[in-house]
Order: sequence, then structure tokens, then C-alpha cells
Amino acid sequence: MHSAAIISTAILVISCLAPIASAEEQHVRQGFWFGLDAGAGYLKQSFDDRNDEDIYFFLGFKGGYAINPHFLMGLELSGWLLEAEDTSDSNKGKGIMQAFLISQIYPGEESDFFLKAGGGYVENWSNRSGEPNSKKGWGFTLGGGYDFWLDNLFPDEDVTLSPFAAFSYGETGNWDYRAFTVGIGIGIP
Repeated sequence: MHSAAIISTAILVISCLAPIASAEEQHVRQGFWFGLDAGAGYLKQSFDDRNDEDIYFFLGFKGGYAINPHFLMGLELSGWLLEAEDTSDSNKGKGIMQAFLISQIYPGEESDFFLKAGGGYVENWSNRSGEPNSKKGWGFTLGGGYDFWLDNLFPDEDVTLSPFAAFSYGETGNWDYRAFTVGIGIGIP
């Protein structure tokens, strides 16, 4: 049920924002690129003695270099906030962080559809007493999306609005997670 709500929300947001995007002009991805992704992830965590699943806020920062207009390489720092920190309670705060080397491929000659793959370092951090401060391991992500160029809002700049969906996996020994995340990104290609 939770994943249906995430998908429905993503479709609603995309349909509201798509009219401000323009596809009239041919754009070229070159040089350095940067982006910010936000969304929600359905996260299933497995521990030695239990499983936990819920929907959590996702945030990611990414940037890199366009090897050519159809192949981007870069670094992504992203994750899910499982419990917000509280300055009055040092025992609160928990999350998952990813630091991945990623590649983004645009398979069509004039298409703005992309596929993304990446992998690298994963950290499950916690401020809770009785839990380790940090568990470190590895993970990967696979996904895709579409770039809508925002020529109508930013006529002198190349800016994209990019709905996306991704599957992520990570593990640190006796703990692992699987996440299906949908969201929207804004980028400067």
C-alpha cells in the first residue's frame, strides 16, 4: 500500500510540473554537472532477529563530469532519514547514508530518458544508546528517470527537472536494506 501512495504522489507532482518544461530546443550535456534529488523511499531493513519496513524521506546531492552528451560520471551522497535528531535529546537520530560512484546513461540520440547505476560505501548511523554509532558496508543503486528542460522558467540557463525511480541495496554484515525510492531532482547539466 505504501509504494502505491509513493507512486501516485510522484505521478501527481510530475503532471503538475510538466507544463513548465519545454522540449522545443535541443540541449547538449557537457562539462561539469550538479543535482539535488528529494523523494520518499519504501525501505525494508533486515537484522539478525527482526525485519523493519516503512517509508522514509530521501535526499541526495550529486555531481560530476559529462564524458560525452550521453554518458555522465560522478559522485552521489544520499540517504534516508529514519529518525530526526533532537538537540534536547542526544539519544535521537538515525539514518542511512550512501556515498556512491555513479554513471548516468542517455541511450537515445535525442532522448532525455536516462538510466543510472552506481555503487560504493554505505553507513547506517544511530545516536541511540544500546546501538552501535555506525555500521559500515557496501551497496549499489539502479534506476532511471527523465529530464524535463525548464527553458520557460530559466531561459538563459540549462536547468532540468527530473522525476526518477531507483532500487538500492546495502549491507553491513548482520544488517541489510532494500529500498525503492521515487522522487524529483533538479539539475544543472
